[in-house]
Amino acid sequence: MNHQNNQNKESRKYLIPVDGKYYETTKEIYEVYYQMDRRERYLEERDIKKGVKTFSDISSAAYTADEIIGVAEIDVSEAAITNIYIETVLEAISYLDEEDQLLIQELFFCGKTEREVASDLDISKTALHFRKNRALERIRKQLNL
Repeated sequence: MNHQNNQNKESRKYLIPVDGKYYETTKEIYEVYYQMDRRERYLEERDIKKGVKTFSDISSAAYTADEIIGVAEIDVSEAAITNIYIETVLEAISYLDEEDQLLIQELFFCGKTEREVASDLDISKTALHFRKNRALERIRKQLNL
C-alpha cells in the first residue's frame, strides 16, 4: 500500500492554466504559480477592503484619466512641500548606520514584511521589530518630532 502511495505521488501531474488551457509543469513551478496567484488575490482583497481601485476595476470601467489618477489638478505648493518632507526624511535616514538604513529601505521602500526581512537577515522577527522601532525613533529624533 505504501509503495502504491509513493507511486501515485510520483506520477501526479501538475497543471497550471495559461490563456484558458492547462499545461503540465514541474511541482516547483506549480507551487510557485499558486503562491503568486494567492498573493495576488490577497492583495486585491486587501485593496477592496481599503476602497482602493484595483487594476481590473480601472480597466473594466470607463474612467477618465483624472478619476484614475485621483487628482484633477496638481497643486504646485503641495508638491513642493511634499518634496521638502521627502528630502528631510531621507536626510534623517542617512544618519542611521548601514544596517538600519537597509532595514528601513527593505520595509518601507521595497514593501517587504517584517517576516520576510527577518528571514533575509537571518534574525528573529522580534529582534527585527525592535531594530525597526529603534531606527524609527532615531529618525523621529533627527526630525525633532
